[in-house]
Amino acid sequence: MFTFTEERLIPGAKELPISFDMTYNPDGRSLPVVIFCHGFKGFKDWGPWHLAAKAMAEAGFFVVKMNFSHNGVDSENLSDITDIKAFGDNNFSLELDDLGLLIDWLTDDNEEYRHYMDTDSISLIGHSRGAITVLLKTLEDNRILKVATWAGAFNIKKYVELEEDSLWREKGFVPVSNGRTGDIYPIGYQLKQDYLDNEERLNLQAQIKNLDQPILLVHGDDDAVAPISNSIKINQAIKHSLFIKLEGNHTFGGSHPWDSEFMPEDLEDVVNETIEFLKLI
Repeated sequence: MFTFTEERLIPGAKELPISFDMTYNPDGRSLPVVIFCHGFKGFKDWGPWHLAAKAMAEAGFFVVKMNFSHNGVDSENLSDITDIKAFGDNNFSLELDDLGLLIDWLTDDNEEYRHYMDTDSISLIGHSRGAITVLLKTLEDNRILKVATWAGAFNIKKYVELEEDSLWREKGFVPVSNGRTGDIYPIGYQLKQDYLDNEERLNLQAQIKNLDQPILLVHGDDDAVAPISNSIKINQAIKHSLFIKLEGNHTFGGSHPWDSEFMPEDLEDVVNETIEFLKLI
């Protein structure tokens, strides 16, 4: 099946743009929309995510992979994190606002894409820390029909308690290393301040029981980054959730860069389970 991918930029929640790509079969059908959100130190063009998008497009979805505006990936170089300042200035409110702006753009009556999208059917997928963002967005935005998490994180406080408060506040940042590249990223205290200022919006643990939309939780049994206990806790909090344990690590066999034309088998299983879930009425 022929699929088409196009890159786009729109203004983000602050001064930086949101970059995203759309993968779909342009045969004139109105396709349900799926938005993929990356995790901490992730980005839309990481590893084999493009192959996951292609497989979902071939299954009949209009697939959008986004970079949050402050994930550190410059729109002129989509292959890695290079804007360390932007990365350190990111926070959960920015990500929620970015995702809302993207949904606004997709649901606008634009001549270019409106014939290809069924904007009454919008689903979100969040990988790793992206799971926190998509769950919070689903709780606050009734345009979202379904949500799926891949190797999802759950405890938002893990990210806002990176350092003892007074030390973090005094230094102004916490250094976080990227195990893949060895780079050090300074995470500004503003990340914690954002949480303190917006706890009612951002406290996922307190709100999760209110999520009514269908939810799929997929987790690998060998995840050393976001242990499977994260999805187990979400599953316990949301009685109607569908929890699937699969073989695999945090990225389901993927790595960056990814040179093969095929997905790793573990990721293929994740994508197939997600397609089946999204196709359920």
